[in-house]
Amino acid sequence: MKKKSKTTKTAESDGRSDRILIKRYGNRRLYNTETSGYLNYQELVKLIRDGHDVQVVDSRTKADVTKAVLMQVILEEEKTQSVLPVSFLFQVIRSRESAVQDFFKNYLSSSFEAYLKTKEELDRRFRRFLQMGSTAPELWEKLVPGADAVKEFWGLGKKEEEKK
Repeated sequence: MKKKSKTTKTAESDGRSDRILIKRYGNRRLYNTETSGYLNYQELVKLIRDGHDVQVVDSRTKADVTKAVLMQVILEEEKTQSVLPVSFLFQVIRSRESAVQDFFKNYLSSSFEAYLKTKEELDRRFRRFLQMGSTAPELWEKLVPGADAVKEFWGLGKKEEEKK
């Protein structure tokens, strides 16, 4: 018998219709209904970084507490690796106006998404450029001054030596 996946359908899932349902208990323990097991914040972060959307509901009230849990995850991450500058946090606290709320709801999210897409595209093009240089070394040396140093840095020079 095939096990049913416990996911929820929501309109706010950025184009995705399925989210993994996580239940939060009073002692702040998180329960993954898909795997039937408890998970900690690090495991939740891994789940999200692997591309899964989650919806967290309070086990007693059934209220959606996804935003609160995600904020807690960010706070936990912030303890080990600082992402948000203190000056920015002061600005956010001091600016509880509708313009700031509009900024977070609309601009910040779309800007970050555009940044990720642009970074991905630049990485793809740069890898292709490096591959072109390894297949046409004469052209590579004409286009890039110090091409040998760049090849060694990216590990392309070693591959050519191994072929010889």
